[in-house]
Amino acid sequence: MSDNSGKPQGGFSYWVSDEQLRAFQALSMIDRLRWVEAARQFTLAGQTPETRERMERLRRGETIA
Repeated sequence: MSDNSGKPQGGFSYWVSDEQLRAFQALSMIDRLRWVEAARQFTLAGQTPETRERMERLRRGETIA
């Protein structure tokens, strides 16, 4: 995908089903926060320095290649 300058855009996307959204919505607020924190810790535990740098590049909207 390209923007108006012809330069490739960075970032990523993903899709969540309606069933997944309903399941998350059914959780209490504290359980939602616990889920998010557990996902954050899981992601951080598996990161290498290279992965961490790639994630930062994606956050800035840059490509990772």
